Amino acid sequence: MKKIILLLFILTNLQSFSQIGTGSPYSFIGFGETNFKGNHLNRAMGGIDVYIDSIHPNIKNPSSYGALKATTYSVGVNYRQNNIEDEINRQKITSSSIDYIGVSIPTKRFGFGFGILPYSSVGYLLEDLNENDQTNKINRFTGEGGLNQAFLNVGFKVIDGLNLGISSNYGFGDITYRKSQVIEGVSNGTYSESNSSLSGISFKFSANITIPIKKLQFYTMLGYIPEAKLTSRNIEIIYTRSIIGGLSELGDIEETDLKSSGLDETYFTIPKAISIGFGIGKNKKWFVGGQLDQVNSTSFKNQFINQPNVSYQKSNKISAGGFYIPEFSSITSYWKRVVYRFGFRSENKGYLINNHSIKENGITFGVGLPMAGYSNTNVTFEFGQLGTKKNNLIRENFWALRLGFSLNDIWFIKRKYN
Repeated sequence: MKKIILLLFILTNLQSFSQIGTGSPYSFIGFGETNFKGNHLNRAMGGIDVYIDSIHPNIKNPSSYGALKATTYSVGVNYRQNNIEDEINRQKITSSSIDYIGVSIPTKRFGFGFGILPYSSVGYLLEDLNENDQTNKINRFTGEGGLNQAFLNVGFKVIDGLNLGISSNYGFGDITYRKSQVIEGVSNGTYSESNSSLSGISFKFSANITIPIKKLQFYTMLGYIPEAKLTSRNIEIIYTRSIIGGLSELGDIEETDLKSSGLDETYFTIPKAISIGFGIGKNKKWFVGGQLDQVNSTSFKNQFINQPNVSYQKSNKISAGGFYIPEFSSITSYWKRVVYRFGFRSENKGYLINNHSIKENGITFGVGLPMAGYSNTNVTFEFGQLGTKKNNLIRENFWALRLGFSLNDIWFIKRKYN
């Protein structure tokens, strides 16, 4: 009970941590850079959800809770470095954040879990210098914030080998966009600040089938997210600020009348998505699998923030990965009990900038380090590339270190002796 109270306290304060999870210029798209919403051990296998076991619930796959046999406290953190470049400039940006916090509990008839994670992150600063013979202008665009997601997952074991699950998610958060223009020789700069306060409910359904054939096991997974709406309550102000001699005095301030244009309350669409995966493995020894995810991003709209050079298309992601355990029950060598994971992914992000489709590719590998009892620490390394330098765009080469801690215990065991 003390652990649960401590976790709930952490959950209520997670929002302040999850808002600094990116430094990518591409986070100006939509409601930010969409984060991976699963555990680190799944991310180390390319992000696939098809594999499930009895001590590792997968936040991204609610049907995995139907196979759960141990109470689990999970937390994941990350450190990421982005090397950003175009045809002229190059810059290094680092960021860190909490990836997830959750509790998972099995019961006699079903398993359930709850927690919170950052769904998306916004964090960018873009500048444009317009030089001509008469005057110079500097246009600056910045954004910060993001969307958090509190989740409740429930999974059922229908029959041996078949698990069904449902996830209900409450999204909430604030995103702030700022635009400014400074003109050479003019004492005041002009600033525009737009804020969107987001909230809404979404669901996910999933099913897992495990078929034993001789000494092997075959896995199939199907996931579906129906389209959902996020309510966005918006505010916009325009003001001037002195830029002479390092002063930062505010001048005129005016709040835009958004109600007259119907933009005081708008809606974001969370697109419907479907995922399907297959895998094969030997219990407590090895596993390989693949997965296809498709998101109907064409339905996404942002009525409040005008992004004239951005359009949306269907997003597709192919991922594959697996693991290998030298000797699960070894008592002579710790490293033989370590789980070695690997994976890769290739993704069309689902948006076009200047009519150019943005893609992301990445490789992952990691280790699951056994701890006392059923607990473990998962260390994941990730290397990837996002975007391109063509068409006046930006390419990101990034690497990330991710740590996941899974503290497991067995609850509700009936006493045999007093």
